[in-house]
Amino acid sequence: QITINLDESSDPVEIVSITDDGVPAGGPFGSGDLLITEIMYDPTALTDANGEWIEIYNTTNQPVNLQNLVLKKDDDFHVIAGVIELGAHSYFVLARTSQAVTGDHYVYGTGISLNNTGAVLSLCNYGTDGTDGSTICSVNYGAEGFPGATGASLSLNPGLLNQADALLGTSWCVATAVYSSGDLGTPGLVNTACN
Repeated sequence: QITINLDESSDPVEIVSITDDGVPAGGPFGSGDLLITEIMYDPTALTDANGEWIEIYNTTNQPVNLQNLVLKKDDDFHVIAGVIELGAHSYFVLARTSQAVTGDHYVYGTGISLNNTGAVLSLCNYGTDGTDGSTICSVNYGAEGFPGATGASLSLNPGLLNQADALLGTSWCVATAVYSSGDLGTPGLVNTACN
């Protein structure tokens, strides 16, 4: 229910945020509203089945709810079931298992495994059944120009947080900072700048 009260004062702009029990209303997201910014596809401190993860970034100026966001790898997909509030200009990790990273993260489970030779990863709106929503962002981490990474994540240069640059292999580099598992990466944090 929305109630609007009018008075004699005037404001040139009024921004209204609609929430459900204090959580910002979810999607649909526009193209580039979220980006994939880090990909751990070939961990060595943990097995692939336990240590894979993907980091996403909210490029917008408002918090967003990730519930019903669809993570896709080629034809495999997972629909985020829980309410996850991601702050403006903040990072969040989607992990294959709870062992992959420490800190705040969401476990997407075994339905998606990340190929060590590359694959197309996408974040999509739900659409009508989870398979037909519009693409928010997509990256083919096996495409020309992407570096190979074993025991380290692929990291998008933090100075290039936009949809166009995120598609280019030259915008990505191999992580150099050690995180909780002993592998290299910055899950949930600002990526180290590429040289």
